[in-house]
Amino acid sequence: MRTRVRGAAVIVVATAMTLLAGCAPSEPAAEAGPHAVLRVHAGDAAVTRDGRPAEASAGDALLPGDVVTTSGAAAMADVAWSDGAITRLGPDTVFTVGDPVGALASRGAQDGGRTWNRTSSGPYAIDVAGAGRTRDRGELFVVDCRDVPCRILATAGRGGDGSLTSLRRAGVETVVDSSRLATWTELLSDEWALASAQLDEEAGLGLVSALFSDAEPSRGVLEGTFDVTRTGRVAECDGASCDRLHILQPGAERALTFVFHVDCAAGGGCDASVDTQTIDTADGALIDATTPLVAGEESYSWGTDQELPICIWTYADGTTEEVGRSRNAVRWTVTPTAAEVREGRFVVTELRGTTQSSLEIAEDVGSGYPGCEQFAVEWSSASDMVLTKRGG
Repeated sequence: MRTRVRGAAVIVVATAMTLLAGCAPSEPAAEAGPHAVLRVHAGDAAVTRDGRPAEASAGDALLPGDVVTTSGAAAMADVAWSDGAITRLGPDTVFTVGDPVGALASRGAQDGGRTWNRTSSGPYAIDVAGAGRTRDRGELFVVDCRDVPCRILATAGRGGDGSLTSLRRAGVETVVDSSRLATWTELLSDEWALASAQLDEEAGLGLVSALFSDAEPSRGVLEGTFDVTRTGRVAECDGASCDRLHILQPGAERALTFVFHVDCAAGGGCDASVDTQTIDTADGALIDATTPLVAGEESYSWGTDQELPICIWTYADGTTEEVGRSRNAVRWTVTPTAAEVREGRFVVTELRGTTQSSLEIAEDVGSGYPGCEQFAVEWSSASDMVLTKRGG
């Protein structure tokens, strides 16, 4: 069996390693690079060295080539570097300790699981099975390999190393260029990540929220209740009953309320939805609906589709028949325009966007239903929206 270190009480203290560079007096000793120790906060961590179990108790250090394997649903173990950097291992993670000043200049290699990487002022890179070298990702980045391909979630940097990351858009897993910076929701999507952020704060590494002080608003959390002002821009209608419809006219305003929700599942992306409101053109009342929210790189969109009868025909015996069909479509697109840190979280506070609505005849009423033709109308409208988050 491999030697296991359990719980948060164990701290492995680094020991200085000095390599002699020969006897020639003209050759200075090689400068030692960052070295690592193991700190276990939760769960188990097993260490193997040269293929054999290695003692991992107080006073021991991790050496290049050591393999650290974590286990336990909430496992959390740090490979803590002497230059202040931390490679934190999550559950079911295999990490081979590297040599930061060696030929590969890597902190180590990750295989599966998840790592939380807090970098220092010096170079920091790790190798990721299936994703290649990961570097230049800012003060904090997360490598999540619980699914394939690995997701590289970075707070800064260009990430120009060819690594892959995946995003779930509308339930479809899409592999994209990993240079896109992570959102707050992606980084802190579960209890393990939140606990990591808390540990960093207690260790004096700084608040994660500070890394978002100048972030683009699109990286904020979009959730909660927003007051919406919808202002008509375009309104067109063709049909006998257009004058009786409640279509938002250019310059007219309507107050609405939208509520955004985020649900992040362990090991996957986050699913989002919105409780939205539309205007019933028959009587002007508000219609509530909940629909999936689709996240783009900088904007969000959602929509509703409904097929309706044009007319309800009543026969002499009191029976009724739906006559003709119309298709009603509404599309919303919004872009975050302001975000700030509230209660320790980077949240979207304002969005701006548009609404496109239309009603099209899919099946005419025909000639056998006198009077129904007056309800056969087609219309389209466009509105501008400003969404403001409630609360201070």
